[in-house]
Amino acid sequence: MARLNTDPKVGRMVRMAVLIAIIVLLAFTPLGYLVIGPIAATTIQMPVIIGAVLLGPGAGAFLGGVFGLSAIVKVLTMPGADVFATAVLTYSPLGYLFICFVPRILMGWLSGLLAKFLGRVLGEKRSIITYGVTGLVGSMLNTVLYLGALWALAAEVVAQSYGVDISGVGAIVMATATGAGIPEAIVSCIVVAAICRALQAVDKRL
Repeated sequence: MARLNTDPKVGRMVRMAVLIAIIVLLAFTPLGYLVIGPIAATTIQMPVIIGAVLLGPGAGAFLGGVFGLSAIVKVLTMPGADVFATAVLTYSPLGYLFICFVPRILMGWLSGLLAKFLGRVLGEKRSIITYGVTGLVGSMLNTVLYLGALWALAAEVVAQSYGVDISGVGAIVMATATGAGIPEAIVSCIVVAAICRALQAVDKRL
């Protein structure tokens, strides 16, 4: 993902292409999802956040859209791979489109805005803090926005999948956010900080 050309536009295109390829790789291999009950925890938010940090909020939003698109393509082409997602799609196709796209796009965009804000406040010497905090918060945003959309638009599917009354969906969502979201956020903090710091060092040598 290092720059292969002194033209910033070329370097940006190369990084976007590599990040898109990583998102696709993660989406269609076991590396991208860790199934916890009916809901799958994910690592795919990390390349989105890395793009948001390095390339800005617009790139983060675009990569979030790619993340959402990959989820839709997977459930359409591999319905048995995620039974819960297939059930949500069957229950409400438009709702599933919203759940796939809007939380991921917002996550990428907000992560980029956070990175810009922290960069201005902390300065470049504190870049590792900016990277780590953005990785942590961006992953938490992904969890909160995605599960919140599920709760709002597909609570009945969640209730059926867990075999509980619909009034208990909130507790399930909160438990999933804690049980899956916190480990995701910690891993994202470490990975995003390490990769962004490494790429920052590469950029300074070019």
